[in-house]
Parts: sequence; C-alpha cells; structure tokens
Amino acid sequence: MQCSGASHATPGAPYFTEFIEGRRGEILDAALAVFAAKGYECGTMREIAAELGVTEPALYRHYAGKEALFEDLLGVAGDQVVQRASTVVDALDPARVRESLVSLISARRTHVPHDDSTKPVMRMLFTAAPHNGAFREVIRAHLAGPMLERLRAFIPRVDAHYGITRSPEETTASLRIFMSLLVGYVMTGMMLDVPDDDQGVVDAIVAVMGWDTPAA
Repeated sequence: MQCSGASHATPGAPYFTEFIEGRRGEILDAALAVFAAKGYECGTMREIAAELGVTEPALYRHYAGKEALFEDLLGVAGDQVVQRASTVVDALDPARVRESLVSLISARRTHVPHDDSTKPVMRMLFTAAPHNGAFREVIRAHLAGPMLERLRAFIPRVDAHYGITRSPEETTASLRIFMSLLVGYVMTGMMLDVPDDDQGVVDAIVAVMGWDTPAA
C-alpha cells in the first residue's frame, strides 16, 4: 500500500475524552483523528504524537506500538457502544416491538455523529479489522459477542409474546438474520449517501422474524 503524506488529521469533536479522563482518552482521540484521515496502514505513531502535541518516545511510554494502540481504540469504542445499546435492548418491550426497535436504531444518533465525518472512521475500521486476526478478536470480545448475547436473550422474549417456538438452531439462524439487517442498515447509513428509513428496516426485521402477526 502506498501512503501519501498529503492527508492531515482534522480534529473533530472529542469522543473518547468524553468518557475517559486523562491522557489515555486524549491519545485515543488523537489516534482516531489520524486513522480517520490516513487509514490504519498509513497512519503513524509519529503523526499521532504530533496530533497530541507530544514526542513520539512519550507516546511509546503509553503504548508499545500502533497495533496495541488500535486494539485499545477498538476495545474501548466497542465497550462504549455495547454499554449504551444494552440499556435500550434491555428495555425493549415485546408488546411494542416495532416502536422498541425503532428506538433501538434511532438511539445511535445520540452518540454517533451521523454526518460525513463518520464515514472515514467507518471505512478505516472495516478495512483494517478484517485483515488482522487480533483486531477481529477485539471486535468479537468487545462488540459483536456482547451484543449477540443481549439480542439472543431478547428474541425468545418476543417469540414468547407472539407464541413462536424455535429450536436452538432456528434461534441462532434468526439471530444472524436479525443482526445482518440491523448492522447492515446502520453501517450502510454511516458509510453511504443513502437516506435513513428506520421504519422500513424495522418492518423488514419484524416480517422476517414472524413478529407481524397478532400476539398469542
């Protein structure tokens, strides 16, 4: 991969420093700015240090290298997303499944910037993570795994309300469909210039899951 020196990090609204005090939050925000501007492969510890206003050796006193820093960035971001989303998931009402799912999807707008500044960050995550086993494990441990467990508990609650019985295998298959629709919608909305249609994706989820019939 050829890395151009022309791109410069553009400071955005603080993200990590909103919930992590001290130098760690500042470093993660600086790294996020650099990686968003240049990508993981081309962003360097030297540029992150410059963004932070410290020397490169000073940065290495906090992190052994760029990979360790990016792993921490992924893990902390994943934990934060799960923490906020779990509050909504745990409060989902099976008797008002459509309204609850719309609330779940729309809740992301309260803590994820829904504008062009988000797109380079999402592209950076989805190009770097799939090619690095350590990064994939961090995402599984801090984001995908915990969210799957939350939703795995939610689906039987709604199924019981609608009188639906699924085998463990059917529940797993339904969970995968549910996550594909939900995550695919959120990700494409962040990365592509397409209008939101929260109600439309909720209608699709409800239909696929069989929750569009009268409750038992």
